Amino acid sequence: MENKKFVKYSNIRINYKLWMSSESGDAIIDDDKWQMLISIQQLGSLKAAADKEKVSYRKAWGDIRKMESILGFPLVEKHRGGRSGGVTILTNEGARLIGAYVLFHAEFQQNVDDTIRKFKKALKQP
Repeated sequence: MENKKFVKYSNIRINYKLWMSSESGDAIIDDDKWQMLISIQQLGSLKAAADKEKVSYRKAWGDIRKMESILGFPLVEKHRGGRSGGVTILTNEGARLIGAYVLFHAEFQQNVDDTIRKFKKALKQP
């Protein structure tokens, strides 16, 4: 039989938000911007990535310009297109940042999952 004390905690969920910011506190990358850059990498188009992430092209482009301004280097290269449309790709620095952030995020998530398991285990203690 499950500990009655734990049952009253069974509906608890642990949430957190992770983002990268400058020393002055300006947000650089959060989960939404990170996903936008991944979508650009996968789709090769800022417009397609903005559509996929359900944000306006203007917001997506503005977010990228702000990230680039804070970081001091370009994240994407835009090439205007003809009939078939333009192409947007990550720069080498942009791809490296996203790759490092993917690894960081995965390791961070593993640590959070371990901590949550310990927290829930402590709730089960009599």
